[in-house]
Amino acid sequence: MPEPGLVIELREEMFNDTRFGAEVFYMHVRGVDTLMLLSYMHIMKKIYLKNFVTSESDGWILGGYAFLWFHAIVGLGISLSATHLSDLTLTIIANVVWSLMNNIYKTYYIIFTNKHLNVDQLTRFMVLHYFVPWYYLYLIMLHVMFCHESWDSDSGETTYEDKSGTYISWFYDGFLKEFQDAWYWSIFGFLYFFMHHFSGYTVNYFFFERWNIAELDEIRFYGVAPHWYFRAFMGILIISPTHYEGIMWMGLYFGLLLLLPLIYNLYNTFHKYVATIPMQNSILQTSTFIIFMLSLYCVASMLPCGRYYYEPEGGYIGNPWVKFSMQFVYLYLGWIAHHLDLLDHYIFQCSQTFARRTNTSKNWILKQVSTPELSDVTDNKTETFFKNFMSKFSK
Repeated sequence: MPEPGLVIELREEMFNDTRFGAEVFYMHVRGVDTLMLLSYMHIMKKIYLKNFVTSESDGWILGGYAFLWFHAIVGLGISLSATHLSDLTLTIIANVVWSLMNNIYKTYYIIFTNKHLNVDQLTRFMVLHYFVPWYYLYLIMLHVMFCHESWDSDSGETTYEDKSGTYISWFYDGFLKEFQDAWYWSIFGFLYFFMHHFSGYTVNYFFFERWNIAELDEIRFYGVAPHWYFRAFMGILIISPTHYEGIMWMGLYFGLLLLLPLIYNLYNTFHKYVATIPMQNSILQTSTFIIFMLSLYCVASMLPCGRYYYEPEGGYIGNPWVKFSMQFVYLYLGWIAHHLDLLDHYIFQCSQTFARRTNTSKNWILKQVSTPELSDVTDNKTETFFKNFMSKFSK
């Protein structure tokens, strides 16, 4: 490859010369969208079922770690597309890695060369894009083993493995359960993303990806539309007034997802007496979870130009709903999700106390009215009150 700018032209020739070349390419590209969608659906399901409360923490943490590597694999693939979005993504990733290295000389050069697309950088990324998915698959295998090693999908409960099967039963049961839950969603998600770029009636931003890097002299941070699963992170970088603060918030998002079981145990060390209530049995927990999902949808559905961002002179300007949504996502993962059972417990205790006091007052009134000695006095006072009221009203 003599020049990265020729990637798009050669790809177009491959579409014309190779049978089903375009279909295979778009299956690969849209497959990433589908896998990312299913990954988020899997995470949302586990949060809704509150598996971070009852499950083994090592399996959950390993799954969050694998989810982080999945984003790294996708970032490598986007950079290999050799578009304006690829050059921008490469520069952002290189700056993040360099910042984590405390800006020590040019530590980014080993992988990212000069932070822009070139032949050497494409070679490095192609090697990484081939080998890193195997490491990701290894992490997924470990995640499934830790979470489903003792799970019996037929009985729907955790049981000890009897070692009588000729296959790896925990692996089979785990994947069988997930595919049964997400099979129709997988088909729908893939068809949606696959047809998204072929239908002229849908709103998409594919033309951002088709720009040739040779057509532009400089990178414009607002000149591209990132993929939906990266828009939230790009929005965080725009919102944050400093570079390191943006990196901190991006890392905190994965950290909160990854450490949910540990954070829950940290908060509820002294509240072991509180029962774990399923979310579907609580209006409060279901409502907060719906708001959490709507917040994720909000931060991932807007382009950077429509976000709530920071300017040195004007401060924070833009869409306030994006700001509130981002704040709620972090607040939910860091505090709300871990205290919903405790809040439900206190609400139940307050309602029971109020009901007992109401019943006590009601019983006392009935007892007073039913007493013969007091009933005459009560009737005389009531009759006198109504007479005085009617006389004032007639005047």
